[in-house]
Amino acid sequence: MRRSSPGAASARPARPDQALRRARGARSGAARARLPEQIEVAVHYVTSECLTNAAKHARATVVEVRARVYENVLEVVIGDDGVGGAEPGGGSGLIGRTDRVEAIGGRLTVRSPPGRGTTLIARLPLPRSAAE
Repeated sequence: MRRSSPGAASARPARPDQALRRARGARSGAARARLPEQIEVAVHYVTSECLTNAAKHARATVVEVRARVYENVLEVVIGDDGVGGAEPGGGSGLIGRTDRVEAIGGRLTVRSPPGRGTTLIARLPLPRSAAE
C-alpha cells in the first residue's frame, strides 16, 4: 500500500489486514482462514510502529507496505523514503519490534542507510495450514 502526502507521511494505519488477505488469496483468489492471532498481532504492531516512526521521525513522504506468503513464511516489507539512519540497537522501538518478531520464531531485518530511507523486513514462520 502506498500513501503519499506533501511533507510528511500519514500516521494512519495502512490496513495490514487487507494486505495480508491479498497476500494469502493471491494464488487462488479464494478467501482464506485468518492467520494465527500471534502472527496477526505481531504484523499489526510492527507495521503501526513503522508508520508512526516514518511520520514522526523519518520525514518520509512515501511509505510502502507489502506482504506475501511463500514456503510457509509470511514476509512483510515496510519501506519509506525518509532520512534513514535508524540503528537496530539504538532505541527501544526497534528492539521491541525485533523482540516481538523473534518471540514467535521470526526474523526482523533493518536496512537504513543515512539519507536513503528505512526498510524493515519481517519474516514470520506460518503453520502449514495457514500457508496453504
